[in-house]
Amino acid sequence: MILALTLALAAPAAPAVQSVDPRSYRIMQQFAACVVRGDKGEARAFLATAPESKEAEAAMNRMAKDRSACLRGPAGDGGKLKMKPASLRGALAEQLYLADYAAAPAAPTGAPAPFQGSGDEKRASYDVTRCAAMRDPVGADALLRAELNSNAEREALRKVMPAIAGCTPKGAKLGFDRELLRGLMAEGLYLHRTGAGA
Repeated sequence: MILALTLALAAPAAPAVQSVDPRSYRIMQQFAACVVRGDKGEARAFLATAPESKEAEAAMNRMAKDRSACLRGPAGDGGKLKMKPASLRGALAEQLYLADYAAAPAAPTGAPAPFQGSGDEKRASYDVTRCAAMRDPVGADALLRAELNSNAEREALRKVMPAIAGCTPKGAKLGFDRELLRGLMAEGLYLHRTGAGA
């Protein structure tokens, strides 16, 4: 379930976004919400690790072990939850954002601010979505507050696609499923609003 986002033009038509399994997504979100309720500092420290790094993977494994109680109950599956560090980053970023910001940000005024990416090709998806969240924080916020696979989410995706397109280097190809895109936008928006995404 991958969204192939090929942006050879400055403003392409918004591509279709494929859905994800809402049950597994909600279990991951409930795990992340439990971690955030228990220790926001732990969640923030995880987001401070470099994406796709061995450090991030080790931190995820520690969190899964230390927070296994977060998987108990009707949402859990016996203390096992399979996810990748990128998915956990997104889930934690979304839960931190929603916990810390009850209201949407103000719309930016004037020309888009310049954006400086990481310069690392492996982190292109993070750079593009951080840029998009900075340029359209209202759209990113609407995406995070929308129910998964809902009409509101589809509308929010449609509205935020121009910002994603405008932040994507010409000819670049990025792959997203809906879960990953939400998570990447959540991290970008959280970093932007906390002042760490400039």
